[in-house]
Amino acid sequence: MLAFMSYQTADREIAAGVAQLLDTLGVQSFMAHEHIEVSVEWRGEILRQLSLADLFVPILSQRYYASIWCKQESGIAAFRRMTLIPLSIDGSIPEGFISHVQSSLLQGGQATYHQLMRGVASANIGFAIDAGIRLIAGARSFRQAEYHFEAVRSHLNGATDQQIIQLLTVSAQNGQVCHASLCAREYLPPLMQSHGHLLPPDVREGLVQVLAQYANPPPIPR
Repeated sequence: MLAFMSYQTADREIAAGVAQLLDTLGVQSFMAHEHIEVSVEWRGEILRQLSLADLFVPILSQRYYASIWCKQESGIAAFRRMTLIPLSIDGSIPEGFISHVQSSLLQGGQATYHQLMRGVASANIGFAIDAGIRLIAGARSFRQAEYHFEAVRSHLNGATDQQIIQLLTVSAQNGQVCHASLCAREYLPPLMQSHGHLLPPDVREGLVQVLAQYANPPPIPR
């Protein structure tokens, strides 16, 4: 999957940070200042990249709308009906042909997986879920596991059986996931209920034992 980063020159570092986060999801990003060689006719290359990209990621600000080139890029993206992920630095909202899409505010100039995942899932739900599973598999702390799970959880209604099985398997293999409080108490039990029977017996039994430790205790008889 390819993303076209649209930004005003002064905001290139913020755009680069967003591109790095997209890269961890498996999305390659085009940034004009970094990827257009000096000898290349830049207008033609920008048009070519816009024709290839799946996602259009404008870094909105007052400076963005002061740039005729940024506004033209957003117009082309709207004409192509690209999946839009508008991110705002200063509270600026999408205007013109992209005004129908809600933007997300970048806190401290940094994007989150939650902000990006919605757009990626809109373009390709299977791709987004696979990316989320990889993040969960690599979680290195309880909080990181919960954070990554939260980012993908709302999209799991579009997951295949095999993806749910893979999610449960990587959760069982990573103690930071299966022992994270929210994962063990809220996120994993419904998936075990719907797909646990499809897991290999050893994986299923191991996960059942772990989740049992976090199950709500039965009410005390009166």
